[in-house]
Amino acid sequence: MVRIIVSGGIGSGKSTVTSIMQDQGAAVVHADEIGHMVLEPEGEAFTDVADTWPSVVTDNAIDRRKLAAIVFSDDAALAELESMTHPAIRRKLAELTRLVHTNLLVVEIPILRDFLNSSWTKVFVTAESHVRHERLLARGMDEADIHGRMRAQASDATGVAWADYVISNNGSLEELETEVHALLSSLGDG
Repeated sequence: MVRIIVSGGIGSGKSTVTSIMQDQGAAVVHADEIGHMVLEPEGEAFTDVADTWPSVVTDNAIDRRKLAAIVFSDDAALAELESMTHPAIRRKLAELTRLVHTNLLVVEIPILRDFLNSSWTKVFVTAESHVRHERLLARGMDEADIHGRMRAQASDATGVAWADYVISNNGSLEELETEVHALLSSLGDG
């Protein structure tokens, strides 16, 4: 079985890369979605987060925009949030990956942490800062949110050093598809 971790900075195109891999038959798990699940009222991290930042709770739900405004402008708050959510995310990722029986399993993670065994193939997606910025504006994010999230993430240099493979996503979708297909072929699942 080919097991791949895909990471990259916000707006780099890691979701597009995992979507292309999914089109090629991969089972894909998104750590962001699991992160949202652990913040739901029945989620493992809900109570801790709600108790720590009661102002982010509206109608018994965590307002992720309010939470983001707090944690992406304060490194200590971000570290505290990660200490509450990451253990639950790791457990859920491990559980989900054990349940998947396919030739190609891909886990998309937004930040560089050792969520999974390092024997997995690690792919880091890069894009120039101005390209990422334009993509995020097109998603409707404001300047402060973009700056805060980019600042909170590891640098591309750190990601490139971590990765077994680097995919550059500054060009067209067709160019990206070609690069992803070539990667999968080199790993024996293209």
